[in-house]
Amino acid sequence: MAKVHSLVGAATTEYFQSFRRHVYVTPKSYLSFLKTYCLVYNQQYSGIKELADKINNGLVKLDEAAKDVEVMKGELAQTELVLAEKAVQSAALLKEITASTATAEKTKAEVKIVADAAGSKAETIGAEKAEVEKDLAAAKPALLEAESALNAIKPDDIKNLKALKNPPDVIKIIFDGVILLKRGGMQKCTIVDIKGVACYKDNYSEAGKMMGDSNFLQSLQQFSKENITDEDCELVLFCALMLHVL
Repeated sequence: MAKVHSLVGAATTEYFQSFRRHVYVTPKSYLSFLKTYCLVYNQQYSGIKELADKINNGLVKLDEAAKDVEVMKGELAQTELVLAEKAVQSAALLKEITASTATAEKTKAEVKIVADAAGSKAETIGAEKAEVEKDLAAAKPALLEAESALNAIKPDDIKNLKALKNPPDVIKIIFDGVILLKRGGMQKCTIVDIKGVACYKDNYSEAGKMMGDSNFLQSLQQFSKENITDEDCELVLFCALMLHVL
């Protein structure tokens, strides 16, 4: 190859001396070398350029990520403040709930005690109710008989009683019972002798005033038995004992 180049060089010199014109000869291998060089250069340049673009894009992304991290750090700091405040509130709420639970348990225990007492009381009341109902059933015939006797009294009967200046002691004591039930006025209790028996002095004068009322008989027939108290029963029972003695 070197010899060929030397011969070509000598020929071009000889040609210049003969015709005074330069002739340049480039070997095809050199041209092929240049072509290959350009091809390789372009390939390497494209690869390096692609790699550089990727690196630049990566750097841009890293820069954006750094900015995002700074923003997130600020948001995280604000979130930590909110979380700290919520933690304090949660602790206070938990303390309040604990106190409320303790109070509720205490109230529950107190309610249970009251409920147990009420249950026991209800059983006692039930037993007393049964006994009272039994007594009422036993007393009902006497009550019906008394109501029937009361309804049998006529206004003329009241007039006749009122006309008596000194009725029998039995009638006076019966009217004492009526005065007691109607909450009428009573004299101071004094002991007198009636047929050899020590007895209280009657209140027939007050009974005479009651019989003067035109609605007296109606008030007796419409008298509300529900208003009778235990004390009334004891006092009337005393009058009944006096009637039995006399």
